This record gives sequence, C-alpha cells and structure tokens, in this order.
Amino acid sequence: MAAAGARAAALALLVLVAALVHDWPRLVPLPLLALGGLYAVQLRVDAAPLDPAAAGVAAGLLVTAELAYWSLEEREGFHAEAGERLRRTARIAALGLAALLVAWGLLVLADAVRARGLALDLAGATAAAGVLLALALRARAR
Repeated sequence: MAAAGARAAALALLVLVAALVHDWPRLVPLPLLALGGLYAVQLRVDAAPLDPAAAGVAAGLLVTAELAYWSLEEREGFHAEAGERLRRTARIAALGLAALLVAWGLLVLADAVRARGLALDLAGATAAAGVLLALALRARAR
C-alpha cells in the first residue's frame, strides 16, 4: 500500500507542477485534494488513532494552495507596490499558522470528546462539508 501511495503522491505533485508550468489554475485543487485524500486513506487503512501530524498536513496543503495561486498570479506581470510581496508572504505564513492551530485544536477537541453516534457523525460531516464549501467559494472568488 505504501508504494502505491507514494506513486499516487508523486503523480499528484507532477500534476501540480504541470498546472503551474502550463498556467492551468483550474487544475491546482485536484492534486491537493488527491494528496489530502491519500493521507486520509492511509490513516483509515492503518486504523490509526488521531494523528497529530494531520494538523501539519492540513496547514501544509493550505499554504501550498496559496503559494500555487500566487505563482500563477505573478505570471500576469502586474507590478505590485513596494512591500506587497513581503506583506503577502507574511499573510500566507499567518494563514498557515492559524490553520495549524485551528486543526490542532480540533484534534485535541476530537480526542477529548471520543463520543460515538449518528448525531456526532452527522455534525462532523456537516462541518466538513461547510469547510469544503468555504474553500470552493474562496477559490471561485479568485
């Protein structure tokens, strides 16, 4: 399973590089979704308990998406005002740190609750769908 996962991850990264090289912004989310999905499948197959590295993976994928879209925007050749790149770099770093802290907090909360039942599963699925909807709306706004 690990070899197949490594090949799929390499393919996802190759697709991300192709999207950046060929200026295909609509393709950027697909490899990121694939990488996140691969990580989730790995956790499920290994029957792992809550993995503290999940917060880092989530933050890393978010920062990767931001940097990918920024690199695509840089191709448009518009001239930013002085200091804009530094401010944007700081904003992306702060966003990544905030995502890391929020994801870590959710892991701590999930570990503390350890409840079972359909209501909790539905609440989790609703929250996940809300996050995906928010990401989709943000991507569409760009």
